[in-house]
Amino acid sequence: MNMSYSSRQEYLDVQRRRYAKVLSRQEKSQIIDETVRTLGYHRKHVIREFNRTEPKKPKSKHRQKPLYYKEAIPTIQLAWEALDYPCAERLHPVLVATAQSLQRHGELVLTPTILDQLGQISRATLGRYLERMETPKAKRRMPRPKPSSGPLSAVPVERYDWDEQKPGALEIDLVEHNGGNSHGHFAYTLTVVDIVTGYSRRRAVLGRGQAVVVGAIQYLLEEWPFRPWGLHSDNGSEFLNSHLVKFCQSEELQFTRSRPYKKNDNAHAEQKNRQYVRDFVGYERYDTSEEVEWLNDVYEHVDLDANLILPMRKVIAKERRGKKLRKRYDEARTPLQRLIESGVLSNDTKQQLLDIQAYINPLELHRTISNLIAIGPIQKLEKTVKQ
Repeated sequence: MNMSYSSRQEYLDVQRRRYAKVLSRQEKSQIIDETVRTLGYHRKHVIREFNRTEPKKPKSKHRQKPLYYKEAIPTIQLAWEALDYPCAERLHPVLVATAQSLQRHGELVLTPTILDQLGQISRATLGRYLERMETPKAKRRMPRPKPSSGPLSAVPVERYDWDEQKPGALEIDLVEHNGGNSHGHFAYTLTVVDIVTGYSRRRAVLGRGQAVVVGAIQYLLEEWPFRPWGLHSDNGSEFLNSHLVKFCQSEELQFTRSRPYKKNDNAHAEQKNRQYVRDFVGYERYDTSEEVEWLNDVYEHVDLDANLILPMRKVIAKERRGKKLRKRYDEARTPLQRLIESGVLSNDTKQQLLDIQAYINPLELHRTISNLIAIGPIQKLEKTVKQ
């Protein structure tokens, strides 16, 4: 029999009173059987209900909890967008500073209430709010790196320590832009990252000729804010060649390579490839000089965002428990903050970077990057119009 919850409770109350009045075991059993047939409950459940000293209280309607930090939610969403939708662990330490920066640039107005709520919100609560917010960023999968040949004996196999403390240990890697078709000539993105401070740069090139790749590395290192001491690559022939070996010798760089088929030996560069290359320019095919120029225009803005605006976290401790490896991370800081704390910057370079950071409107920079990506390379647009 289909009965509502309230009707079932009323029926149980009537049967409970009948059950309490009768004395014989046979009559009690008959009442239990009747209730089981009527409601479809398990016999033991009915007996427990009849033996209650007090009737079961009806369920109250769910009371809506007050929405805390209600006034600060629009500000949180705007700061989240300006920093390119980071996780709560990266957003929480810089939430107040980012909101104040956006206020200085006229993007929002901070009242004392909003400022107080931004300072009081915990990381866990911030994470729950971010889960409810919509983000345009799609999850992407990195293609598996392909092994390649080269003069392996010329470069030693080593790995940087995960807790390396001396800035200047650089990892390099190439990202293909072939659109799923490896035939012909197409663009590549060179990623260079300092594993200690997280400072990174990108440069697009057409093809992966040895001289072209070495030229891109030289271009980025000439603009590096301090002098590096090491260079680490995978086993691709675009890196393991006499051009790069001679360049490292002339610049007094310790050139090392990863173990074959161990992509985690180059994990920092791989992570930056996904975060600042694939997530921004995707997996399309770019094979013209106009498209390479467009890629470098995008990276010019992305590099500013990644190094001066967006916070990052680093592993500070590892603990193995059986088969599980538990990691602890430090407080999120920008690569610029980590560079300043490390003391590797000259006073002029430090002041120049701080002036650039103060001049940048985080939200306007994010909009500029989004517009560049939305417009796309001119060559692509012209092809689309002709079709």
